[in-house]
Amino acid sequence: MRKIVEAPGLDQLIEAGSSGYFPLFYQDWILESFADKATVQKISFSRAAETVHRMYKQMERHSSIERKKTAIQALKNEDRTDFILSFMKMVEYRTLDKLRELH
Repeated sequence: MRKIVEAPGLDQLIEAGSSGYFPLFYQDWILESFADKATVQKISFSRAAETVHRMYKQMERHSSIERKKTAIQALKNEDRTDFILSFMKMVEYRTLDKLRELH
């Protein structure tokens, strides 16, 4: 697996996601992102990482999770969905990487 240097705080959020905890997202956002099967497409790890880093960079100036959520809420629905799906892809890769380490 590729190792990308994470922005401050992003690594902890991805780690939390691999445990099933997603503090950046409301449950409704996650459900909406995966509801439209046509929207859920194959996303490469590199594209997902680029999207997550680009969008997280815009919100990393906010110190609290609630302010980051507000920044995500201000995004267009398409951008928010893309960010969530990309973030989930990064969580998926982190989880698979951990499973590989167990073997």
